[in-house]
Amino acid sequence: MNRMVRGLKGQVFESNLEEFVNVTKSDEVTTLINRIRQTEDKDERRQLKGQLPFRCPHYFRFADNHRAQDAILPEEFTFQTCIDIDDAKQVEQALSRAYLLNNEEGGQWQGMLLHMEYSASKKLHIDIRIPVGKTIRETQWEYTDALGVDFDDDCCSPERMIYITDEASQLYTSPEWQQRLSDDEIALRRKAYQERGLDIDGRELKNQLQVRSASLSTTTADDVTDDSGVIYPTEYHGIPYEKIVEELADQLGGAPEHGNRNDFIFSMACHLRHVCNDDPEWIRTVMPDFGEDHQRVTDTIRNACKRKQAATMSPKMKLTLDLCRRRQNLEQGNTKQAMMKEPEMPKRLPAPVRIIISKVPDHCKPALAQAIFPVWATRTGGLKLEYADNSEMEATMMNVLVAPMSSGKSCVKKPIEICLKDVVARDTLCRQQEQDWKDSMNSRSANKEKPVRPTDICIQVVDSDMTNAAFTQRLADAERAGDRCLYTSMDEVEQLTKMAGGSSKEMVSRIICRNFDTDSYGQERVGAQSVTARAHIRWCWNASTTPASALRFFRKNVNDGTVSRLSFCTIRETEDNGLIPIYKRYDEKFEAQIMGYLQLLDEAKGLIVCQPAKKMANDLSLLSVERAALFDNDGYRILARRAIAIVFRKACLLYVMNGMKWSREIEDFCRWSFDYDMWCKMNLFSEALDDDREAERTVMRGGVSNQLDLLPDEFTREECRSMRIQQGCKNPNPKDQLAQWTKRGFITLDPETQHYCKTEKYLSSHVA
Repeated sequence: MNRMVRGLKGQVFESNLEEFVNVTKSDEVTTLINRIRQTEDKDERRQLKGQLPFRCPHYFRFADNHRAQDAILPEEFTFQTCIDIDDAKQVEQALSRAYLLNNEEGGQWQGMLLHMEYSASKKLHIDIRIPVGKTIRETQWEYTDALGVDFDDDCCSPERMIYITDEASQLYTSPEWQQRLSDDEIALRRKAYQERGLDIDGRELKNQLQVRSASLSTTTADDVTDDSGVIYPTEYHGIPYEKIVEELADQLGGAPEHGNRNDFIFSMACHLRHVCNDDPEWIRTVMPDFGEDHQRVTDTIRNACKRKQAATMSPKMKLTLDLCRRRQNLEQGNTKQAMMKEPEMPKRLPAPVRIIISKVPDHCKPALAQAIFPVWATRTGGLKLEYADNSEMEATMMNVLVAPMSSGKSCVKKPIEICLKDVVARDTLCRQQEQDWKDSMNSRSANKEKPVRPTDICIQVVDSDMTNAAFTQRLADAERAGDRCLYTSMDEVEQLTKMAGGSSKEMVSRIICRNFDTDSYGQERVGAQSVTARAHIRWCWNASTTPASALRFFRKNVNDGTVSRLSFCTIRETEDNGLIPIYKRYDEKFEAQIMGYLQLLDEAKGLIVCQPAKKMANDLSLLSVERAALFDNDGYRILARRAIAIVFRKACLLYVMNGMKWSREIEDFCRWSFDYDMWCKMNLFSEALDDDREAERTVMRGGVSNQLDLLPDEFTREECRSMRIQQGCKNPNPKDQLAQWTKRGFITLDPETQHYCKTEKYLSSHVA
């Protein structure tokens, strides 16, 4: 390390661990760390960080104490690397996940954690042991994926340094950190590298061209070779180079004409440097000649690679890769039809989910994993959740299990009964108290004063055949008892109409919409004996039905927000459906395990702010918009908006049940839960939603509109496509339309930015 504050960045010296500890305890380092964390000025923070001492995680020492790649001594490799978490929102997740991975029995990263510390800016550094045969970059990629955080390619340079922080920032240190391995272990690791054709420290041998696949894939028979026999990957992050070159050529204006080929090839080579490791020989293997002399193309590529250019990827190259991924999604079946395939539930599940589904047959587990959440939400009286838009919501949830007759829909009943066992026992006492009051009322004559109804009655688990007056009374009682939530289990979804006083389905729709948003609900009556009350509606429920009944019941409410506020699940038919399903016994151990998690829900109060859940919601929002565009299905986007809010509520419940700690299992399960919910909704209601949306567009269209006027004076191809989707065009591809506008002189294409601009001719003749 360089133990001197304000030391030269190119000098490092071999030190022992005791000296490192002394540096962390020094007053100068402590003062610097405090100043860095207190300042909000980025330039000042950068200047202060530059004064800190630093360490090099990958090598025990360098030749002549000079920190540079040319001075690397392969035999001094530490077989360790340091993960740098530079996103404050990911620190908490990475911290808890690192401990879990280190203690995971039989896991890939068990016992690999060596050191953790807060960085100078209160982010996170995690030192880990490199698995046998893995390079620094491969290790960083796989470990950040296991943590569920962003991968940073800049952290993989072998000579990199890490700023040293103060003693208070040191979180964990293994006895094996910075220790040299045994001779046998070193020999084993070096052999593993050499068998891959690498140096003994996992780097490329000096007499070889550095060849790395950015997707970390091993060399296959499909990889290409140049004339010298060097093997090059055929894909970049899973995208074939052939597709990249084809799309990049389009972005540069299409294949060049004679006389312009050399400039075109030079420009393309400059862009390809970012995805071909700045290697002219690699670029040569993927670059077509475009009708130019072969040797001249080779010379042009080499000249392009000598040109100084920014290390960051060009915007045009980023756009090219993005368009390639979108095209590949379509080609690989990421379409609306692909969404009709059931998403596979993750193998690693959050503990409460894993326990609750452990007793049912495999084909029933996805349905129960979804259906149990309204029951759990019932126990969170008045708990507030901060959503991704910083608004507050409560965890109210409603689930409909849609499956054919005799498919096993009753599999959810026993787990629900167990989770509500103590609530039902408390309700029994309240019911008796209410009955005593009724008996007292009835036993008194008309001229005697009637007793007042007790104010401490709160019955949460209510029947589905109650009147609207009784429902209103129960809501008011629950709110007075601490914003508690009601719960109902219905064998048939049609029973919802009874909860609305036997009225129309429109009333059911209004109750569902108000319930999702925790709006006020009640009734006004004049009679002295009538119920007059108003409270916020907090009502979780489970209902079951068949597919035909579900579509018939909700058909008129597909496009008004009712369906989107519900969570759906199903039980698929299997080859063994004719056999009697086998359930495991629900014993005392099961009840004790699940009650431990439910107690955490009972104790949760106030406002829950879970940043990882908010980030997940934002990620899913972007994903749903992209999918809607890929599927050319606006209904998907509409249904997804509240499906994200539903899965956010599930994430927060699991976060609470996990002791206010986020985990990769919670993230993976909730993402699957979103996909599963959308899969159910799209299978059931997509056609009905499309019909309603088309009818709306027909009414709202109001005649033919000038689509070019709907676009800004400068716009992109994607913006034009989005406009056509919004206008209800059956074919949203704008290719022909853009060609017509260009031919008529309405627009021109800027070859550099690939933006279309309205011409003066058009603007002057179409003034608003």
